Amino acid sequence: MRGLHLVLLAVLLCPDQALSLQCYFCAAAQTVAQCQVMSCGQAQNVCFKANLIATWQDGRKVSVNQGGCAISCEAASKLMQMMSKAGPGLGPMDTTVEGIGALVPKLEVQSVSCCEKDLCNGVSRAGRSLWALTGGLLLSLGPALLWSLL
Repeated sequence: MRGLHLVLLAVLLCPDQALSLQCYFCAAAQTVAQCQVMSCGQAQNVCFKANLIATWQDGRKVSVNQGGCAISCEAASKLMQMMSKAGPGLGPMDTTVEGIGALVPKLEVQSVSCCEKDLCNGVSRAGRSLWALTGGLLLSLGPALLWSLL
């Protein structure tokens, strides 16, 4: 019981952490599983997810996910557009420095979506599907049922 009081006290003393929005942070991830959870700043009100296509100089195309916190959906969209135009320090496909062009892909924004709930910019939860919920329940209770039968 004392531990519960300490947790409640910590929540009351740190309201910014307790009330801040949480989003998945993805930096050039190829799958959403490569993303990490982050707490947003006070002014950041939305989570965003952007799908980009990276085209390498040799013609290879790779789907890339970006995600994180933003002040607004418009700000997130502008940021993704700026990334696609500027690239990481050099222009996309910039070959003025010999050999660097092969390291910097051209980025093309496919879509940007935003939401305002905790962890809403990641994979959907299993609870949305009745079959997934039933399977999860059976997997979690299965060992206990088998143990009781033995």
